[in-house]
Amino acid sequence: MHGTGLVNFMIKLVWIVMTEYYFDIETYSPNQRPDPRVDKIITIQFQKIDLRTGKPKGELEILKEWESSEKDIVSKFFYRFFNDKNVWEFVAVGYNLNFEWELLIAKFKKYFNKDYNSFDIHYKRPHIDIQHIVVLLNNGSFSGAKLDKFTGKPHDGSLIPKWYEEKKYNDIVTYIEKEAESFLNLLQQIIIALNRFKNERNRNLNFK
Repeated sequence: MHGTGLVNFMIKLVWIVMTEYYFDIETYSPNQRPDPRVDKIITIQFQKIDLRTGKPKGELEILKEWESSEKDIVSKFFYRFFNDKNVWEFVAVGYNLNFEWELLIAKFKKYFNKDYNSFDIHYKRPHIDIQHIVVLLNNGSFSGAKLDKFTGKPHDGSLIPKWYEEKKYNDIVTYIEKEAESFLNLLQQIIIALNRFKNERNRNLNFK
C-alpha cells in the first residue's frame, strides 16, 4: 500500500471510533420455549454507554413493533447499525447476546435475504456479554444465573407475552426501562470491582 491509498487508509483508521451500546431485544414466542427462528421481535432497545464507567451517554431508544411492524423496526436497526457499517460503530454490551444474534440472523434473512451466519455475528463483531460474569457470581452455576437475581429487576420478563397479548404496551416499556437501568447499575458495579482488582494486582506486582 503506497501513496494516496496509505493516506486514505490512515484517515479511515482515525475516524473509526469504537461506540458501545447497551443492547437487548424482547420477543413474543408462540411456543413454550423461545426460538429465534420463529419468535416475533416486539422491541429492539439500545443506549449509547461509556464502557470505562458503565454510565449512559445517551437516552434509551426503543423500537416498538406495535407502532409499525416487525419488518419496520428490524429495518431501522439494520440500516442504522449493520448495512455497510464498520463493526466498531456498534459494540453491543448485554446479557446472553447469543439469543439476540440468532434473532437478527433469522430476521435479516427473512426481510433482506442477507445470509449472515454465526461466524459473521459472534466472531467478527466485537461485543461484551456479562452473562459469563453473572455465572461466576452465581458460584459458577448456569442454573439461576439471571439478571433479576443480581439486579433490581422485579422479574425475568416472563410476563411480557401476556402483556403483549393484552396490548399492555406501557407495562412492556416500563419493564424495558427498569431492565436497562438495572443492567447498567450492575455493569457499573462490575467495572468498579474490576478496577479495584486491577489496582490491587498492580500494587502487588510492584512489590515483587
